[in-house]
Amino acid sequence: MGLSVQFGTVAAVVADVARQEVLSRFRRLRAAEIWEKAAGDLVTAADVAAERRLAEELRGLVAGSVFVGEEGVAADGQLLELLRGDRPVWIADPLDGTANFVRGNERFCVMVALALRGSVLGAWLCAPALGLSAMARAGGGAVAGGRPLRLPDRDRDPLRVVVTDPAYRTAEDDAVIARLAGARLSLVPCSGVGVVYLELALGRHDAAVFGWTNVWDHAAGVLLHQEAGGYAATADGPGFPAAAGRRPPLVLARTAATAARLRRIAAG
Repeated sequence: MGLSVQFGTVAAVVADVARQEVLSRFRRLRAAEIWEKAAGDLVTAADVAAERRLAEELRGLVAGSVFVGEEGVAADGQLLELLRGDRPVWIADPLDGTANFVRGNERFCVMVALALRGSVLGAWLCAPALGLSAMARAGGGAVAGGRPLRLPDRDRDPLRVVVTDPAYRTAEDDAVIARLAGARLSLVPCSGVGVVYLELALGRHDAAVFGWTNVWDHAAGVLLHQEAGGYAATADGPGFPAAAGRRPPLVLARTAATAARLRRIAAG
């Protein structure tokens, strides 16, 4: 994969952080440990502590690596320039599904990806409250619970498609979802994109159409899904390179043909 990294060691770090910094605070947060970094965008003491730990521990696992985390980018958007450089980059969402976490909903996840020059090389996801975790190596497959993941080669009828959560939809998202609904698909609102990626890789959904493309929300999940046998594309074309912004929608499906169909429907 072009880098020397112990996948099991990274998985252990992610699991430890998920347990010690996130799960230990679940349903135990004080009011002072919850705030907004922007209107309607929650962050908690768990997000901050988990990102700090991940940054400290992951950078020590790959020589010369740098770290791009959601909370760091919220404070300094220039960190995204690291994705375009020549150094290995850890990309992390320390607590995906923060709103769920605050509400006491178990659908939250720690997500980490390792990228080099725009290519995502490794992915690790851990949803500690649900007992779900998985990892993937570019070109080396995906694993959950010690077992290889392989998606079925058939979709359900009707197709079960995850779409953007109503709480975060734009007018454009609404229009896309209306077109998908008109195609008689079975639409499932996203509740915690990290958990959704785990469910996609496990075959619990057939596809997804997401209206946003933040790299920390998708880099790890797209690689996991692809290495389980799936296909991803945005409005800019196949795949999800980590080095450049991609225009939504981001479409994931079990086959290129299904992804192309969903892209046509979404585009109207």
